[in-house]
Amino acid sequence: MNKKVLIVDDEEEIVAFMARFLKRLNIDSVTAISGEEALNYYQTDKFDCVFLDIHLGGINGLEVLKKIRKMNPNAKVIVITGSISADNRDNVISLGATDYLQKPIDLADLKEKILNYI
Repeated sequence: MNKKVLIVDDEEEIVAFMARFLKRLNIDSVTAISGEEALNYYQTDKFDCVFLDIHLGGINGLEVLKKIRKMNPNAKVIVITGSISADNRDNVISLGATDYLQKPIDLADLKEKILNYI
């Protein structure tokens, strides 16, 4: 059975890029461009991991992270962000993120996260 990942980012080119990369690794993905859409998918499907942008329109990524954690305390959620300071990193980890991925996304970093968490 293939692994399945939820990719959440309001930049459609980012989700398309990540989905193509995951497909080459034989990993299925579902993409969402809003927090609301992501939560709808998460409630109705099972995912091995979630890649979640912090800055989303509507419900922001931190709120989505909190709600995913309530639904599944063991969920693997990797936060995607364009800028992360040590304080922000500690904050997202304290809110329940498994790890983080810095934008612009480096393919080696993405592959490392996938191998570590999926």
